[in-house]
Amino acid sequence: MATEPMVTGEARERRGMKAERVFIVARKEFTDQVTGWRFLVILALFLAIALAGTYSGVVSYERELDRYAQELEAMDDRFDESGWIIMPSKPPVENVYSSMFLVLISYGSLLAIAVGFNLVSGEKESRSLKSLLSHPVYRDEIINGKALGGVALLVLVIGGVLLIATALLLVLSIVPSPDDLWVILTYAGVTLLLLVTFFSIALAFSTLCRESGSALLLAVIAFILLSFVIPYAFAQIGPALMMEEPDPAAYGGDTSSEGFQAEIMAYYERQDVITSARNLLSPEMAVNNLIQTVHNSHNSPGTTFENMLGEIWSSVVALIFYPVVFFAIAYARFMRMDIR
Repeated sequence: MATEPMVTGEARERRGMKAERVFIVARKEFTDQVTGWRFLVILALFLAIALAGTYSGVVSYERELDRYAQELEAMDDRFDESGWIIMPSKPPVENVYSSMFLVLISYGSLLAIAVGFNLVSGEKESRSLKSLLSHPVYRDEIINGKALGGVALLVLVIGGVLLIATALLLVLSIVPSPDDLWVILTYAGVTLLLLVTFFSIALAFSTLCRESGSALLLAVIAFILLSFVIPYAFAQIGPALMMEEPDPAAYGGDTSSEGFQAEIMAYYERQDVITSARNLLSPEMAVNNLIQTVHNSHNSPGTTFENMLGEIWSSVVALIFYPVVFFAIAYARFMRMDIR
């Protein structure tokens, strides 16, 4: 009994030292990436893509503002049945950010792959991994540190892009409201999850392949499969799996009849199953669904949390499942890797 505090203290010290070494590896990986030319290229490409999406969003936002101004001018002529004036709603600034992030997720995954495809295979090729393992550091600390450093780099990139885009909008006198902030941060968060997903895929192939070129090729193939082939397959196969939409004429135009309601509910349930399966298999479609759902719920205050959760659950599962699985593959492979 008297030795238990001492044993517990030693265990805590070992855990603390282990966590410290993970952060040391992560800091080294982060520093090496940030000070390298590849980071500058990735950041420049991210900014170019984000600015293109921001420009598209600003053009659309200004068009909506013009329509809003016209509705205000014609407000005197618009009354509801009670005689109260119907006030038009001003377009939210988050529309600009949704446009930016939707453009960013279309191409940002390739940049996330560029961060992770040679984290392990590159060191195997340069034979620096063997010398790294000769130091007092364990394999699990190395792979965890490398993963943590890569994720930290992606956080820096997303945060930098968000700050620069916001500064540009402030220069243009486009100021997000406090109500828009949580939506904008949600967009940034789900975009980061997508980048982490493809970073984890690249990291897994980096541990599985001996050469960086092979890891990059396989990661790009996975990107094409998940981002293009699967959505295209669902677009082609989905309509064949759908039943024909119920025709109200078959029920004498009575859309409130029990028969029509049963058929229309079955139709939409099958549609939801196909959409959920697509989102589960394609991380990019999952993020698209998340951004569109949050955007629609923000612009439709009557949307309940239960309804929104029913639309996004498959997207959330996909963005958790893929990183966990591929990080696990990278971890298991690295722990068993024969380093010579």
